[in-house]
Amino acid sequence: MRVSLTVTHDTTGESMDDVFTVLENGHREIKRMFRELESSPNSANGANQAALARRRQQVDRLIAEHSQHESAEQEYFWPAVRELMANGAQLAEQGVRQEKSAQQTMADLRNIDPQEQKFEELLRTAAQEIKAHIDFEEQQVIPALRKVMDPQRAQQMGAQIAQRKQAAAEGRGRPHAAPRPGALKGTAQARNAGGSQRQQGQQGQQNQQGQQQGQQGQKRGQQQNRQQGQQQGRQQAQQNRDRQEQEQERSRGREKPMDPMGSGR
Repeated sequence: MRVSLTVTHDTTGESMDDVFTVLENGHREIKRMFRELESSPNSANGANQAALARRRQQVDRLIAEHSQHESAEQEYFWPAVRELMANGAQLAEQGVRQEKSAQQTMADLRNIDPQEQKFEELLRTAAQEIKAHIDFEEQQVIPALRKVMDPQRAQQMGAQIAQRKQAAAEGRGRPHAAPRPGALKGTAQARNAGGSQRQQGQQGQQNQQGQQQGQQGQKRGQQQNRQQGQQQGRQQAQQNRDRQEQEQERSRGREKPMDPMGSGR
C-alpha cells in the first residue's frame, strides 16, 4: 500500500515514527531476543528436551525478526543511503555485506539441533555479527543520514517499513505450541535425512560420471592399443621385406658365374 507524502499521523492521531526510530526499535527488539537466549537453559548447562524445544522456538523467532528487519533495510534504507550521502555507496556496500554474512549464519543455525555444540557456537557468532552491524548503523550511518534526509521522507519510509514488518508478522500467524519432548530431535533427524539424501544423490551422480569417464578412458586405451599394434605390425612387415631383399641380394651374389680368365691359371 502506498503511503502519501503528506501523512504525518496514523489513524489514532498519534505521531508516526520516522525510519530512524523504526530501525532503532527493531535493533532493540533483536538485542532483547539475544539477551533472552543468553539467559535461557541450553545443552551446555543441562537443559532438558522441553527447554531445548523452547530454545529452538526462540531462535526461530529471532531468525524471522532479523530476516524481515534486514530485508526492509535492503529495500528502503540502503538505497536512500546510496542516494543521499557522498560516501553512501561505500557505506551501503559494507552494511549489506554485514547483513548477508549474518543471514548466512542464521540460515546455518536453522538446520542445527539445539542439542549439538555447533548450535551454540553459531548462535554466539550470529550475536557478534549482528551486534557489530547494529553498532555500525547506529554510530556511523544513521546520524549522518539523519542530517541529510528530509523529515517528511524519513517519516514516510518509517511508515513503509513498519507496515511491511506488520504484514510479515501477520503472515506468520499465531505462535506454534511448544513441541513435545523428543519432537525436536525428530525434526532435526528429518532435516539430517533430507541432507543425507541430497548427499547420496550427489554421490550417485558423481559415481555415474566416474563410470562414464572410466568407460571413455577404457575405449581410448583400447583404441590406442589398436593403433600401436597396427603400427608395430607395419614396422614388422617392413623389417621382413627388408630382410627378404637382403637375402635375395646375397643369393644373387653367390649365383654369379666365375671369371673364365681365372680358371686357366
